[in-house]
Amino acid sequence: MAIVINPSIPPPAPPVEAVSPDGILTARRDDAYAGVYLIADYTAASPPPARVRFVRVGADGTVAEVRGGDAAWAPGGMAVAYDHEAPLGAASVWFAYPVDASGMIGAPSQGVALAVPEPDAPQDVWLKSITEPGLSMRVLVLAWPQMEYGERQERFDVLGASAPVMRVDAWSLPTSTVTIETATLDERLALRSLLTTGTTVLAQTRAEYGREDTYWVPGKITETMPGDAGDPHRTWEVPVTAVDRPPTIDTPLRIPGRSYADSAVPWPTYADRTATGQTYHAVTTGGG
Repeated sequence: MAIVINPSIPPPAPPVEAVSPDGILTARRDDAYAGVYLIADYTAASPPPARVRFVRVGADGTVAEVRGGDAAWAPGGMAVAYDHEAPLGAASVWFAYPVDASGMIGAPSQGVALAVPEPDAPQDVWLKSITEPGLSMRVLVLAWPQMEYGERQERFDVLGASAPVMRVDAWSLPTSTVTIETATLDERLALRSLLTTGTTVLAQTRAEYGREDTYWVPGKITETMPGDAGDPHRTWEVPVTAVDRPPTIDTPLRIPGRSYADSAVPWPTYADRTATGQTYHAVTTGGG
């Protein structure tokens, strides 16, 4: 019997949470920041690991350690990481590796797969702070016309020879200039905070645009007020230089809305915090 697909019916939403077949690793999407919570449960292990290393395998087979989870502490056998750099629009698979007190790495958990959605237009570019995920935001890009790849060459003119001798090294990663628009004063302050924190910024957009996920370091920023004095719209010219992915080993855990500063709002003192009786797992993930 033929299968008839009605194009007017939207496809089912991808799962927002998945658990590995062995029950050890849970991946939970955080769509507000295009990130993924990773929760490894080794409470049944004897002895439980001291730390857990989280690793992601992309759809193209690229293996990457998770920032803040390379390796994460595992009090009571529970370890938490937050992957803010997973590719968008394609499924990734995560694994957890237990690490004992001596540093010995054990066998990995079974994998758990999730896909983080791509951003929709018009704010179809994610700019992500890799050190402060809570600063990350979707932006409206007005222009991103070109990429420049610098060459590294040396020329030697040889007496009596018509052709020079050339030494060619690896070409540099690109530089570019991106034009961004913000529509409100809140967006203006958020973008300025993101660009001026001194951190490397990860830019991610839709695969159909042909722009790979790239780590950028912003340069001199030009903010322009295109309208009248009361118009909150701004345009931003931001020169950027591409860099390699910064190292992940022993980087601290950073989760949007879960910093010490965030915690100090509802719980001003340490006594207030401990009086809640919440576990480390609950504090870091918002769970029970």
